[in-house]
Amino acid sequence: MKRINKIITLSLISSTMLFGVETPKVGNIIKEINPPKNVIKDKKELIEIDGVKKVTSPMSDDKSGKTVLVKEFEIEGNSKISTAEIISAIKEYKNKELSFSDMQKVATTITKLYRDKGYFVARAYIPVQDMMEATLKIAIIEGEIGKYNIINSSKVKDSIVQSIFDESKKDKIISTQNLERSILIANDLSGVIVTKANVKPGSQVGSSDFDIETTTTNDYSGYIVLDNYGSRYTNKNRAMIGVDINSPFKLGDKLSIVGLQSNAGGLKYLNGAYETLLHPSGLKGGLGYSYTNYKLSDKYANLDAKGYLKDFNINLSYPIIRQRDRNLYLKFNFDNKKIKDEIRSTNDSSEKEINVATLSLDYSNSEVINSFPTSTTFLASLTRGSLSFDNEADLQTDMSGADTNGAYSKLYFEAFKSISFTPRISLEGTLKYQHALSKKNLDGSEDLSIGGSQGVKVYPTSEASAENGYVATIEAKYLLPNINNYSHTVGIFYDRARAYAANNTNVTGIDIDLQDIGISYYVSYKDFFVNSYMAWKMNSDTITSEPDYNSKFLVQAGWVF
Repeated sequence: MKRINKIITLSLISSTMLFGVETPKVGNIIKEINPPKNVIKDKKELIEIDGVKKVTSPMSDDKSGKTVLVKEFEIEGNSKISTAEIISAIKEYKNKELSFSDMQKVATTITKLYRDKGYFVARAYIPVQDMMEATLKIAIIEGEIGKYNIINSSKVKDSIVQSIFDESKKDKIISTQNLERSILIANDLSGVIVTKANVKPGSQVGSSDFDIETTTTNDYSGYIVLDNYGSRYTNKNRAMIGVDINSPFKLGDKLSIVGLQSNAGGLKYLNGAYETLLHPSGLKGGLGYSYTNYKLSDKYANLDAKGYLKDFNINLSYPIIRQRDRNLYLKFNFDNKKIKDEIRSTNDSSEKEINVATLSLDYSNSEVINSFPTSTTFLASLTRGSLSFDNEADLQTDMSGADTNGAYSKLYFEAFKSISFTPRISLEGTLKYQHALSKKNLDGSEDLSIGGSQGVKVYPTSEASAENGYVATIEAKYLLPNINNYSHTVGIFYDRARAYAANNTNVTGIDIDLQDIGISYYVSYKDFFVNSYMAWKMNSDTITSEPDYNSKFLVQAGWVF
């Protein structure tokens, strides 16, 4: 009987399809839910380290001192920079008559070499010696870490902050990199901001101590966003609110709640997540649960079609590199998804479960190239998952069609690059790419969607999605003159994307290429922002998931608190 119902349902659905477009399901609808990327929260600035003495220029030779022939150098106390590299830096002084001031120049050159590599308290000096065999001994104090004195006024326990800085002691030698890493990892926690780091002489010879001061953040932060990014069949106009509760258990942890609803309740989404520090090295772990509920309207209203997706998430994140201008994170995510789609007019439903694990590398870098400031981000991930149906009838239907049941794997890449040619003119480019391995068809929730606000903007999010494909965007921006606190930018963008099925054996093959061009306008005023886009088709392809049109206006407005 279940099988017969499905045949009747397919017959009903076919009469409501436009050019072969299937009734939207939760796997496709979930693509409409994208927390706003341009919400800018308060940044925690990385403070400079106080108490560091700068390397002064070498003293001038007064020409009155005694000179000694130096044929070789003997380096003592170095572990972080090789002897060969140090001698290479001072080779110009070899086989020369050196005065005492010349010897000080040699020591200063070595000290500067250390400072340039981030060892900001290291120093070289000329010890008392008899200069046997024309060999000059040079001693180096690389600078051992003494102790960190934490002066903590934040929401986070003293022991948590202390453990993060004590973690850097494992390297023993003081460097800008390991201290900067500790400061950034502390700042990554909710409820704390490092406001001062002061270096001072330690109790042991050659060691340095640090006074670390922190202050607190707001108890909570968040945003409210309104947009028209939704689907015609779940209602376009939507409201979203997100709230972070900072360090509720004084662990630098964060409790986040995000809710979204379209007008008339066609789409509802609720997500709760908790994140905390697992290890002072920067390893974080989190748990999350989200519930998505939809009900189709417009031309699908007579089907009484609705459904849900329940997603339980576990995640880990570790900063392999954590620096001011360069970061690399290793991330792991596991999701258990329970999906149900139903058409109540025929008493038909489909239920399935997906278990999926994703391992990814997330890289970011900011630098100046040929006097042009640039910013780069890159994400690469490997996903391995398994889908199963709750009943035999659904399984048989799938096996005779898309054949998404069972194990699957996919690769995903995302890259972003921006370059500022002048303080006002910049160029940005984004590329997303997904490829299913072993030519395996994927469930809609795992497909790449190429329409909507995160794709080719003139097309609906549900216009096209598939296992394989790419989305590319390039945008030129011009920062207009500020008006008091009113900052605004205008841009011109071009989007292009392609989506194609992994395996066309049992399903109608999809291979769609979409393009658009448009203008953008961004506004920020204090804690408020508006992002708007006007997009036009670049080709004559008819929109199939909604009634056809040639242009589209998208707008998103929000308040950050």
